[in-house]
Amino acid sequence: MRTLALLVSTTLATMIGFAQGNAELSQVQTIYLMPMANGFDQYLANRLRAVNQIRIVTDASKADAIFTDKIGLAFEARLDEIEAAAKEKIAAATPHVAGEAQPGMKLAPKVVSSIGRGRGTYFLVDRRSRVVLWSSFHKAKDAQPKNMHANAGKVASELADDFSGKKK
Repeated sequence: MRTLALLVSTTLATMIGFAQGNAELSQVQTIYLMPMANGFDQYLANRLRAVNQIRIVTDASKADAIFTDKIGLAFEARLDEIEAAAKEKIAAATPHVAGEAQPGMKLAPKVVSSIGRGRGTYFLVDRRSRVVLWSSFHKAKDAQPKNMHANAGKVASELADDFSGKKK
């Protein structure tokens, strides 16, 4: 009986966690795609345009979530740059009193290397909280366009299913 109670409570906790995860995911309306290995971000953008629930944006500061193939310190630094740029845009749009110092910090575009990427794991990260909302593993057979396109289709389809709450 104890085992059954433990199994039921574990299953319930998992189901509640899954429902909460979908709730967070359902709040995402705009996604920015970080540059990825072998130009995968371009294939993915093409396939994600068919997903009605989300829009792809080219300005990371306007995104609810960031799609990437690598998380870690370099990703965190890039998120810091995105937030600084967003604050700069807000400050530039705010009227200033004459003689007041104007925000003038300009961020140079950062070149993002794809060395060490392309392992097949993809992450959707909330831009503000930096919580991983979704992840998946789909490794392309190779970097041939038809295989990259097919792999992007699998990733987009899985994300679309999770957005809509379909069970796997």
